[in-house]
Amino acid sequence: MTPLRRRMSDDMQLRNFAPETQRNYIHHVKGLAQFYQTSPEHLDLEDIRAYQLHLLNERHHSAPAVNQFVSAVRFLYQVTLDTTWPEKALPRVRVPHRLPVVLSPAEVDAFFHHVGTLW
Repeated sequence: MTPLRRRMSDDMQLRNFAPETQRNYIHHVKGLAQFYQTSPEHLDLEDIRAYQLHLLNERHHSAPAVNQFVSAVRFLYQVTLDTTWPEKALPRVRVPHRLPVVLSPAEVDAFFHHVGTLW
């Protein structure tokens, strides 16, 4: 385990992150490091933004997955590496809001005709 990964893991434990969150954050940072073949501490903001676009456009990750990547690198750089970034340096992806399925009165009537007695 690299010293940076150990430090990030320790920082997450100090903040009582859930074990699954810790695994996910490490996974995202590891993916960033593997993509550039270097330690994340040597990357700048533009490199991270380019990787974020890569996740969206080429790897076709979902909006929540990309947002988790953003949270992971924000934690790494702002907490573990104590780097200051502009407030909106890495934008989060808008998660599409899906409307619920609403049955028509005829569909509700058909449903209750197919259901036997409720008692």
